[in-house]
Amino acid sequence: MTKIKTLASEIRKGWAGYLFITPGYLAFIAFMLLPILFAISLSFYKATFDISARQFTGFGQYILLSKDLIFKQALINTIKYTLVIVPLTVLISLTVALLIDPLGIKAQSFFRGAFYLPGVAGGVVLSVVYLWIFNPTYGLFNYLLGLAGLEPILWLATAPHSFQAVCMVVLTFTIGQPIILFLAGLAGISQDILDAATVDGASNLQKTFFIRLPMLRPVLLFVLATQTIQVFQLWEVIYMVTGGGPFNSSTSLVYLIYQTAFIGGNYGKASAIGVVLMGIIMIFTLAQLKFWRETDV
Repeated sequence: MTKIKTLASEIRKGWAGYLFITPGYLAFIAFMLLPILFAISLSFYKATFDISARQFTGFGQYILLSKDLIFKQALINTIKYTLVIVPLTVLISLTVALLIDPLGIKAQSFFRGAFYLPGVAGGVVLSVVYLWIFNPTYGLFNYLLGLAGLEPILWLATAPHSFQAVCMVVLTFTIGQPIILFLAGLAGISQDILDAATVDGASNLQKTFFIRLPMLRPVLLFVLATQTIQVFQLWEVIYMVTGGGPFNSSTSLVYLIYQTAFIGGNYGKASAIGVVLMGIIMIFTLAQLKFWRETDV
């Protein structure tokens, strides 16, 4: 009871601050929390376009998902996208940031803008550009292959290449933000520490691996978590470039949710897929947090 009175007293003292943050909390409840709770509840029903006529099935939708081959393929594809795109995004963006960091302010500003611009354009715009690049007849990639004396590739019509095509498009617009974050982290490293290492005879490579990278751990953890969530939610590139084909070889879970709900009209099953996806994202994120905390010295 004493704790409740203390909390009420603190709220009264800071009522102005709580008043300012109230709209944000109300928006979160209205547009995030309530839809999530509704989707979780809907996953226990057989529901179509007429939500009011839904029928309770318990865990029936989840049992059907465990037997659905397309769902299993989409789940495997989504995990593969994450395991390929996230490490490459971190590796490429970190390398670029380390190369840009020693440059002057004007040069850094130019490269920041250049690498961030594709992210501003977005996945849909870049997908349209890449449709021309991947074109089997007059596309840029096949033109370059022809110059090298190689056979043209049907990038969007063969199973392994369609997956690779989606990864290439996504990497184009996901590396910009991590580069800016890594550059900000590098700017926060004290120059005195680097100068002391130089006096002790440390090379640039040693300073990178033993000073810069360890001090970038918080930024690296944030980038890994956000990129993992972003890739798990991948769908617009698949919708624009491959349509999930051929034979569902490039379908992701979010794209399957779109197909199931808005094309198939099965909102109960789509909600169940969404709940499974939310659980997987939470598991991956918590596993990353646990790993970095255990390895923190």
